[in-house]
Amino acid sequence: MLINKFSKQKNGMYKIQLEDGNSILAHEDIILKYDLLLKKNITQEDKEKIEEENLTYISYDLAIKYISKKMRTAKEIREYLENKKVDKTIIDHTITMLEKSNYIDERVYAKSFINDKINFTNDGPNKILRELIVKGIKEEIATDEILIYDKKQQLEKIEKISKKIVSTNRNKSAYLLKNKIINVLINLGYEKSLIISKINQMSLNDNPDIAKKEYEKIYKKLSKKYSGSELEYKMKQKMSTLGFKNYNMD
Repeated sequence: MLINKFSKQKNGMYKIQLEDGNSILAHEDIILKYDLLLKKNITQEDKEKIEEENLTYISYDLAIKYISKKMRTAKEIREYLENKKVDKTIIDHTITMLEKSNYIDERVYAKSFINDKINFTNDGPNKILRELIVKGIKEEIATDEILIYDKKQQLEKIEKISKKIVSTNRNKSAYLLKNKIINVLINLGYEKSLIISKINQMSLNDNPDIAKKEYEKIYKKLSKKYSGSELEYKMKQKMSTLGFKNYNMD
């Protein structure tokens, strides 16, 4: 099949016009690979190879555009290309090409991801580890790289978050405050032992004025329904749930 002319298209693509009226859309890298600029004609076998390889280059360009905005894992790129209806075999070839070109590097990605989390979020190491694994980073790589998040940094975050919880929950008992701090920090991915060690250094004591206010509020409500020993029992029960277990109005 004689090649008549080449015409440049978008995104590094060229349209190869053949003498028989047919045309082939080919990526510029394929044109160079097969020396098509120097050839006068191509065989049917060449045409089939070009069309097949072209799909990989189109997929590769899609992936490059996707990762140009920020780093991505192989799993994220695979899911992106699947959503673009790219064939699985083509995706496999694309991922291999990206890895050879160092566009995909799990260790570099993990380092960058962890540093961003340390610098811009309150997330603890356990939460970051879970997120990395969900993104497709191997567990041994994630576990190794998370070591850059040292204990000193974690304790500083724990203290900062704990103080904020205390300042925004001044009407709560020390018992409820401690539980809230522990639950919040565990959900953020910090180790319970570190949390407890920091809480033990904080001065968390019940404020008598808060306890009195809560007592009076509960008494006003319950005294309408109960009296005597039953009222006393209900009061103790309710105050206990609020963390004021040993409060005595006397």
